[in-house]
This record gives sequence, structure tokens and C-alpha cells, in this order.
Amino acid sequence: MAATFFSLKQCIYSSTLDKNSIFYCGDEEAKLIGGNVPGDDYTPDRPDLEQETIITNINNLMNKCVNPIKTRWPDVVITSVYRSKALNKYIGGVDESQHMYGYASDLVSINKHKSYEIFNWVIDQGIDFDQMIWEFPEKGNGINGSWVHISYKNNNNRKKTSLASKSSALHKKYGGVQIGEYQHDIKRAYPEYIMEESENVEPPVSKHPNAIYVRGKYGFYFKSGGFKSYAYTIDEEGVESPPGPGVTNQNQSLAIRLVEKDIFGDAQYTY
Repeated sequence: MAATFFSLKQCIYSSTLDKNSIFYCGDEEAKLIGGNVPGDDYTPDRPDLEQETIITNINNLMNKCVNPIKTRWPDVVITSVYRSKALNKYIGGVDESQHMYGYASDLVSINKHKSYEIFNWVIDQGIDFDQMIWEFPEKGNGINGSWVHISYKNNNNRKKTSLASKSSALHKKYGGVQIGEYQHDIKRAYPEYIMEESENVEPPVSKHPNAIYVRGKYGFYFKSGGFKSYAYTIDEEGVESPPGPGVTNQNQSLAIRLVEKDIFGDAQYTY
């Protein structure tokens, strides 16, 4: 692997298939998905899915796009690079995703840097890329927040810049044509659009006085029983949920993340 910062192993890693990850899909699903190995989807009529071709694409992507970004923003990590067809389908990736060919990487800052800073820096530096997407800026910052998708092809790079967002208000501010969650050919990432939208939004309030974390209409809190802790939620109507899976008292944050993932499909709580 010619990448300066990330190994091939890191580029094909998927938390969905990692038994030690909170995002693990489960044994049955993992068996159906299979491994996430470049070349497994190859057929004679699809030479673009050969292992050597995909690994070459990953190398080009790392060297031309990811390495310069990582050099400038040392706290940036990759969250998804290569995906097999089965994995891409399981996690809800778009058909013919560039991830399946090793063309694309998702990047996120795990520290203080914002996704819009990375997005705009790439534009200002004139870095060559095929497509770059400012992904869901309304999610905020951090490892579970907004990210940047960037892809590279060895020729015919389009330098296509796009926004992905569930916020119709944000799409309206950009003024272009919204296609599903996407809007293409944006000039830059404008953080002020997000700030303007959030100014009039009141923070969520949990009716449970001991809630330590609030997301949407749910407040999350703990109850201990013996050597284990259980996470509960209470909604805006004051209805308490059944307890989530029991965990050791030393790992209470995991209890919240398990319940949060069950409700929202992902876990954003950090401690």
C-alpha cells in the first residue's frame, strides 16, 4: 500500500463487520454480507472489480486526495473507503457507489475541525478530485457528525461539488435543484447557512430531571441493578422506555449508545 497515513487494512475495514464494534451487524447478517475483500465481486465482464484494479484506485485516492488532507488536518480519519457490493447495499449506499471501486473515501475530523473547513480547503488548494460532498452538515461536528466524501479517478476527474442534507431549508438557501437529499455544483460549504437555521431552534428538553443526554425527543439516563447498569429513555410525553441491555457499571456510556442505536440507527453519545 502506497498510502502515507492509512494501510490497506484500514481502507477495507468496516465497523459493520467488526464484532468488537457497537455498529456490528450481527452474526447472521455478517455471514450474508461476507467479507469486505477487494476482488470478491469480480466477474469476467467486470474487469473494473478486479482486486488489483481496486487496490490501484485506493492508492491513487490516498496519494492524490487523502494524504494532502491528512497532512493539513492531522486529526482527520477515514470512516469508509472500500465497500463490497453486499456491504454497500446493507448500509444503504447508493447504487454504483464509488466506494465499491476504491474511488472514494469518507473523512471526518475527530477533534475541533469542521467539515466545511476541510471541504473549502480542498477547493482553495486546487486539489484534483472527481466528486466531493459536504455530507449532512446539520449533524454537527465530531466523529459521529458531518463528514466529507471525496473521490478520485486516474483520469476524467469532474471536480463535482455537492451537498447532502436532509434539511430542505439548507437546500433552499443554496438555491439549486434538490435531487433527493443531494444538490450538486455548489460553490463552497457555507457554515453560516447552518448557523442561521439553528438560531431559531430551541434545544430539546427532557422531562426526566436526571437525564444526562438528550437527542430528539428522548432523554437518556441510567438505573443501576447490582453490578450492572441499564439505560432508559423518557420521551416528550413523559413515557419511560423498557430498559436496554445490561452492561457493567464501568461501561455506562455503552448502555446509552446501545439504546440510542436501537432508536436512531446510529449512536452519537460520547462521554
